[in-house]
Amino acid sequence: MKKTTLSMIGTGLLAIMIGFGYAPASNVLTPASAAPAEQASDTTKETSTEQTYTIFINSVEKNDTGALQLETDRIDWYTGEEADKLFLEENPDAAEEIGGAPDGYYIVNEDISEVTMETAPNAEVLMQLYDRTGNYEDMEINWDELITLDKFEAQYNNPLGLLDLSAFPYHITVKDGVIVKIVQQYIP
Repeated sequence: MKKTTLSMIGTGLLAIMIGFGYAPASNVLTPASAAPAEQASDTTKETSTEQTYTIFINSVEKNDTGALQLETDRIDWYTGEEADKLFLEENPDAAEEIGGAPDGYYIVNEDISEVTMETAPNAEVLMQLYDRTGNYEDMEINWDELITLDKFEAQYNNPLGLLDLSAFPYHITVKDGVIVKIVQQYIP
């Protein structure tokens, strides 16, 4: 249900964090799993029976059998020159003022259809930033921090949480129709 870029959300999130005394390091590089090397218009990588998609997660719930289900919305994730080019094509008036994609990335979501997908019981969840303690001062980026599916569900569905995890894109790996890996994409 989200359209085009999340830079405004990322910037707003950053402003909130700075307001509470948190400021991420500006020269931090994103690891390979948080920002896949193949970040092009086709964000699908296929190997035998595995596919990797970039998505927004609209809901996280357990189904009748107790398996975790994600309601997903597939997106296209662009970075670098390709992000700048697409951003300027869709926002020609921004060329002089901004010059390119804000924060170096651009999200396109032309198809807002949602697909509900089940996770494997042993699916890997790698997070970059989430509300670990309930204190803004404790929020820091820990690249590819492994958490359990139960912890992910609790964090995603925490109405009192300091971060809205639905604002982040995720890279999911699907094997034989179920999600086997979820990687949160850090957005500056």
